[in-house]
Amino acid sequence: MEVRVLYFAILKDIAGKSEEVVRFTGKTTGELKELLKNKYPEGAKYFEISKTAVNGEYYEGELKEGDVVALIPPVSGG
Repeated sequence: MEVRVLYFAILKDIAGKSEEVVRFTGKTTGELKELLKNKYPEGAKYFEISKTAVNGEYYEGELKEGDVVALIPPVSGG
């Protein structure tokens, strides 16, 4: 399956881009995070604690072909 992944904050820096199309054999947001942790090991802890939004709604679970998955790491305010 292919999904479009949007990166924000530190994840954008780690991936070196704001978005990419990812092809993977998994079915869930958790499996997608695992794939990205392996692809970008220096950011593994950030992928682990990031929230996911699928097609504009916070969501954890099964994905469908063509979904847009935003990965949103925690941010501090000040």
